[in-house]
Amino acid sequence: MFDAILLVQLGSPEDASPKSVEKYLVEFLGDRHTLGNPPFYWNWLLKHIIAPKRSLRSAKKYQELVERAGVGEMPLIYYTRHFAEGISREIGPEIPVRYAFEFGAKPSITDALQELEALGKKDIRVIPLYPQRSLVTTVAVRDLALAALKKFPKLRMHFVDGFPLNAIWLEETLQSVLECWDKKCPILFSFHGTPLKWAKNGDPYHLDCEAEVEWFRQKLSAMNPNVQVEISYQSRFGPVKWLGPFTSARAEEFGKEHQDLLVVCPSFTADNLETIHEIDVELQTIFKNAGGKTFTRVPCLNIRPSWVERFAKEIVRIGLEG
Repeated sequence: MFDAILLVQLGSPEDASPKSVEKYLVEFLGDRHTLGNPPFYWNWLLKHIIAPKRSLRSAKKYQELVERAGVGEMPLIYYTRHFAEGISREIGPEIPVRYAFEFGAKPSITDALQELEALGKKDIRVIPLYPQRSLVTTVAVRDLALAALKKFPKLRMHFVDGFPLNAIWLEETLQSVLECWDKKCPILFSFHGTPLKWAKNGDPYHLDCEAEVEWFRQKLSAMNPNVQVEISYQSRFGPVKWLGPFTSARAEEFGKEHQDLLVVCPSFTADNLETIHEIDVELQTIFKNAGGKTFTRVPCLNIRPSWVERFAKEIVRIGLEG
């Protein structure tokens, strides 16, 4: 059993300033889980050349992100905080719920564990807010949490290792799709990419993604046997080969072939730069420049009331028998 819950998100710059963005990039791109094992000189390049230069350009995107999100701050921070508060209301006061970010924003995992220890808690339920399992998602959270745990020898951790085919996640996402779908236009499920070599080395991420899309395809085909449901991957970085097909290429092709397109981003439980800017702005531009007409993105589940309620009642309790 557990007596506290820790929800963990990837992270975000604390604000849209170049300084905050640079700090986030150094932490995120410098972590071994993000890109695997880059060359020994990578961290020096990242800290002294890549992050300072990239942060100036990225800060403009983050500023636009904040404006487009309309919540007054970085949307990932906003939605994560309110999601944790919603889970806390559902769970009740006996079991405290805290949240943490892997990189950039506060509180960190260490901050959250320190607070839970101060409350006299012993058994922490750690839930990465990523549906799919991967080196860069669930494994990264486990490794970072276990590293932080060394400072708190009285605490014990119990991990939820993803929930890609959990009925709650699938059903809530499907419902959000149906609220946006006209029952006719093609649907593109765009997942965050990972290096291709990870898949070849046994990382289960692409298998989780493909299994989810197959579930959605069966459900959606029952409503329209002719619906086109496809999978793609976004957010490539660096010169290595990444999972494909690429979202940008497919959006351009759809723009040439169809007048309408619905995009779903099931890698994320909360909207962030990769959805609000990369998809809503950049991908939509590619699609429409190619001749596409109507472009719609399904919002992430964020703090959808039914998602919060069902997550608290069922996903929080995954694997308790272990």
